[in-house]
Amino acid sequence: MINIQKVIAIILLTGQVIMSQNLKELVSQFREAEAPDKRLAIFNVNAELIDGKVILTGEVSDSKFKEKLLESIKFNLTIDIEDKIIVLPEEELGNKTYALVKLSVCNIRSKPEHSAELSTQSTMGTPLKVLKKQGSWYLVQTPDEYLGWVDSEGIYRFTKEELREWNSKEKIIFTDLYGLIYADKTQKETISDVVATNLMILEKEERNFYKIKLPNGNTGYVKKKQAKKFSKWLEDLTYNPESVIESAKKFMGFPYLWGGTSIKGIDCSGFMRTIFLMNGLILPRDADQQSKVGVEVPLDDDLSQLKKGDLIFFGKKADELGPEKITHVGIYIGNKLLLHSSGYVKIDTFDVNNPEFNNELFSRIVKVKRIFGQPEVVENLKLTNNKFYQQ
Repeated sequence: MINIQKVIAIILLTGQVIMSQNLKELVSQFREAEAPDKRLAIFNVNAELIDGKVILTGEVSDSKFKEKLLESIKFNLTIDIEDKIIVLPEEELGNKTYALVKLSVCNIRSKPEHSAELSTQSTMGTPLKVLKKQGSWYLVQTPDEYLGWVDSEGIYRFTKEELREWNSKEKIIFTDLYGLIYADKTQKETISDVVATNLMILEKEERNFYKIKLPNGNTGYVKKKQAKKFSKWLEDLTYNPESVIESAKKFMGFPYLWGGTSIKGIDCSGFMRTIFLMNGLILPRDADQQSKVGVEVPLDDDLSQLKKGDLIFFGKKADELGPEKITHVGIYIGNKLLLHSSGYVKIDTFDVNNPEFNNELFSRIVKVKRIFGQPEVVENLKLTNNKFYQQ
């Protein structure tokens, strides 16, 4: 004899299992569509079906992720929802959810510990968004939207209003590759080193020095010949490949450093990001992200379609065994020459008639992208159009 109650229980349980699977699949698909790159967005959401109700927990870096997810679940599943998702920045930070880098070069790591992988770097005066705190570490987002952890000693936290005030003030930008900030004009004592692209508030212009204020409020002196007024620097920007290549050649022989984006050590994509930043453009951080910017250039064995300033990407093309994989990038400087950071910053040739022809590297070319000569692309990359500099 059939036990009706047992059959009903099995049907209900089966229905719950199916709905739970559908729910998890829906959240997974949403994550892939809205926040596919964990380097740029946080979408750590867990969905459980408990007592006929959807319980959502976790955290997201953008309120729109939460709003769209709730809409999607309500549209696809007729069920009650208990929303416990935290939208970062976390409440414990109070209203100081922005920061400025206060070191010449600030290390940003993959985890909140000094032994963790170096993910990227930001330079003095770079505005950051602060998302959460763990011990003495802060999870931050850079102007290229890259996420990582920074030691509290590397930043100075601000409210949105304070950051807006900083952005509105006249500043100087350090234009030499490396220098020092002096305690006074005697130059007997320093208060910090400085590197290219460091930003500081201009307090006073004197004969040979700029008196400046750092993000933490300290004041000092920078040699005028090593810096420019930020407004004048912006005005003089030409946004052309020659300027970027000129900046790149200043790094010749500098050492490679995984995660590095400064003269203190630089990786391949960090090199591209830095030389573009020195010319007022903000590229994405990593090579595969950079490969999505610009217009693709047709490739042939003679590289006949390439122009100076094109970015050449290397790795593995998509095939039946797997998707495209970008692992390296360099800038084309003409005459079949590539300037890139690999071991150190150097120039390699793709001229088959040259005894220095780098066949191994040439064979790994995946694509070429052009930024210059594309007004819309350049406009989107301009520092002046980046939201972090407009808060």
